[in-house]
Amino acid sequence: MNNQKLSVTGTGDSLFMAKFPEEYQSGIRSIARFIQSCDVKITNLETNLSDFDCFASAYSGGTWLNTRVENLPDLFRFGFNYFGTANNHSMDYGFDGLLSTIRVLDQYGVAHSGTGSSLEEACKPALLEVKDQKVAIFAVDASCENASRAGRATKVIKARPGVNYLRHETTYRITEQEEKVLREIAARNGINFSRDLSINSGYQTPDPAGFFFLGDQKYTTRDGIPATSCNAKDKARLIGAIRSAKEKYDYVFVLVHCHDNDGKSHANPAEYLKEFSHACIDAGAASIFGGGCHNLRPLEIYQGRPIFYSLGDFIYQGLKVEQLPADFMEKYDVDIFASAQEALFKRSRGGKVGLHCEKKNYQTVLPKMEFTDGKLSALTLLPVYLNFDRKDDMNGLPVAAEEKEAQEIFEIFSELSKPYGVNLRFDNGLIKVRF
Repeated sequence: MNNQKLSVTGTGDSLFMAKFPEEYQSGIRSIARFIQSCDVKITNLETNLSDFDCFASAYSGGTWLNTRVENLPDLFRFGFNYFGTANNHSMDYGFDGLLSTIRVLDQYGVAHSGTGSSLEEACKPALLEVKDQKVAIFAVDASCENASRAGRATKVIKARPGVNYLRHETTYRITEQEEKVLREIAARNGINFSRDLSINSGYQTPDPAGFFFLGDQKYTTRDGIPATSCNAKDKARLIGAIRSAKEKYDYVFVLVHCHDNDGKSHANPAEYLKEFSHACIDAGAASIFGGGCHNLRPLEIYQGRPIFYSLGDFIYQGLKVEQLPADFMEKYDVDIFASAQEALFKRSRGGKVGLHCEKKNYQTVLPKMEFTDGKLSALTLLPVYLNFDRKDDMNGLPVAAEEKEAQEIFEIFSELSKPYGVNLRFDNGLIKVRF
């Protein structure tokens, strides 16, 4: 490359449920202009695409999410040329819903990655070619149900559709006295009886030395053991794919969907997410776009490349879910034929609890990264507000934040990023990074 430039933006989760109201015509323009000024335009599609002709899974990512296909063109108005599909809602409507989403995106000709009819397909990056530069984009789900994982085929058994996944392990540090107490509890109440039986029968591997399990929870008295760590096989597979892509393409970007925190604050990324993000950069990724936890988390500049541990929500139409399955109604003791809005209202205890009650879930930033010859040369961020104070069809839709709202978002993001050595300044409505 010789003074070649590339501009890139990426968002948090697009939890996109319904058509945009007419009033949003002016609000969308300020955001769309910013996105469309970039060459690579990334978002995480936090829904399925079907016309409710797919059965609902027995589990969901919390709420069963599906968007009618006819509504998708509204999302295209922002100008995105890539959609990540690896998230905890990818299998809300089963294999049919997952494959329908892939099929619809293919019909529209938009690049996407993160799910597939096999693990090999789910793990493949999407490819874009802009300004004679080749870009690979991976999407990874670190917060999926075990049943959502894509699988490989054998000589006889077909591959399993699903998400591209990263599992992790959690270990709780305890004292020797605390371990003694836990062992006494386990012996008294039989909590480990079925686990021990499974190990002795060969269905489960023996517990590793130096660790004690109470049910499914793992404990140790040893020092130096991280609270969370990546599954070694998953990490090796994913990092190998990133390294291989960097050998073929000019840029590699990675989306990571992660709900987990460090056990101290929901704003802090889990240790395994930091481990994985650093490994991605070391393997050649130019940037990491995190999401999943619904609110902003820190920015880190690692080896000169940005890691956004979470960009929060870009669209949050969680109150606009059109239909919900019987499982949801039964869980919250709602009549099976009630409307989705009635059921959501019941879950929120009369509109008093839930993601829609917290302003921080409606605040985000929209980055614009500029690369020159493969190196980051500039990074600016647009503060974005999702109309938290509106209780109509505008609620959850992004607009460029103004004045006090923009200042508040800057202060939140700046405070989160300071422990990572990132200094931000607020200049004429934009957040800028001091290199």
